[in-house]
Amino acid sequence: MIVLVVSVLAAVLPTALYVCAVWWLDRYEKEPMQLLGAAFLWGAVPGVLLSVAVELVAGVPTSLLDATLANVLNTSFTAPVVEELVKACALLTLFLVYHREFDGVLDGIVYGAVVGFGFGMTENVLYFLSAYDSGGLASWGQVVFLRTAVFGLNHALYTATVGAGLGLIRYRRDVGQRVLIPLAALVLAITLHGVHNLFAQVGSVVCWGILVSLASDWAGVLVLVAVAVLAGRHERQWITLELADEVKRGTLTVAEYRLLQSSRSRLVARLGALTDGGWRAYRHLGTFFHLATELAFRRYQAHAGDANVDAAEIVSLRRQIGSLRS
Repeated sequence: MIVLVVSVLAAVLPTALYVCAVWWLDRYEKEPMQLLGAAFLWGAVPGVLLSVAVELVAGVPTSLLDATLANVLNTSFTAPVVEELVKACALLTLFLVYHREFDGVLDGIVYGAVVGFGFGMTENVLYFLSAYDSGGLASWGQVVFLRTAVFGLNHALYTATVGAGLGLIRYRRDVGQRVLIPLAALVLAITLHGVHNLFAQVGSVVCWGILVSLASDWAGVLVLVAVAVLAGRHERQWITLELADEVKRGTLTVAEYRLLQSSRSRLVARLGALTDGGWRAYRHLGTFFHLATELAFRRYQAHAGDANVDAAEIVSLRRQIGSLRS
């Protein structure tokens, strides 16, 4: 029982830190907590259960092969394909059903990472318990270190890659691109996953194998972080471009417009509101930032030809901002 509790804590605590870091990346328009929670839970429970069931069925044919070859095929091909497809289903559902909350590449990365963290957390608990059963405390500690610190971002990396692909087609109208880009992102995620698993297995025989896994994983993480930063800058450009006209309309003041363009200034302003006016003032300013950012994003989507955004919604956001400021 103690091993189970400690294993769960060893999986949950690092995951919570990673999820908070990803949540922080989305600095201008935070995603709804209920959608983030649903994405995380999908990865943590049905995603893992469905993957295990499919992998067991898919492993039946390979059981007829040599044991070593079967293990390599199942670990380096079957598992990556099944797991990335299962996790991608959650992202595709979010993209299709909650299209309005899926604003672009950054949102895709955030949702994908959260699904991946949920999946990785549950998988880690299972691996921790298995390591303790087979090798005791020393083996448990080694696996915990590797799976939470060294390779703790892996599942988030793979699924966020698919999310970035979906975010990339958010404003594209070419049917070919809308199909091929997410498929290419899925293939890339499967490939990254497969390379990691293959060379992690090789690492049990020769030391350089684990270095290949480490290099591919962290190179992918660094590239994805760079993409997220660039996507965040694009969102800032949307705010700068779309809200300039709202100053002329009188929806916003010049000071408010300048404040809205900087995530750092927003944070400082909200902390100042909390210090001077308490929790209510903090929430009030946060609501204002949210409505103004929604207005900028809806304007951008309307200009990009999104049929789900109409003029009435934009007018409603202006009124809400006005009532909030009165």
